[in-house]
Amino acid sequence: MGRHGENLGRPAQEPPRKISDRKGVGVMAKTVLIVDDDPTQRRLMQAVLEKQGHLAETAEDGEAGLERVKRGGVDVVMLDMVMPGMDGIETLEAIKARNPDLPVIVLTAHGGIETVVKAMRAGAVDFFVKPASPERIAVSIRNALKVKDLSGEVSR
Repeated sequence: MGRHGENLGRPAQEPPRKISDRKGVGVMAKTVLIVDDDPTQRRLMQAVLEKQGHLAETAEDGEAGLERVKRGGVDVVMLDMVMPGMDGIETLEAIKARNPDLPVIVLTAHGGIETVVKAMRAGAVDFFVKPASPERIAVSIRNALKVKDLSGEVSR
């Protein structure tokens, strides 16, 4: 920018998007990364999250999800447990090793209790069985963001 605010041929950076909560107060939109190998599930989850006012990004496998987390700016990860290549547990462990305060919600189409217990022990903040209702997703995201905010306060 020049002295008088004019753009000197550089691309403008888009400021973070603000949304209004139910009370009409502006709040910053949160970025939710959906890591799932099923393109239909990714699209459905993305539509639900965007309707709720979140910025939704997607990754088709654990490796792509981990690369996206490494770039920063992700507030919550929604992670499928069963994927080819790097599975959900491996991806969760890698995310937590890099960013222990990043909330991860695990998704499973197969509600095996062993898998859920293993994911929670590895650091997941919540889980649900797919397909989940938009209300269940909203509650899970809201709780994950509260956990992130509280852990940020504790570390200060």
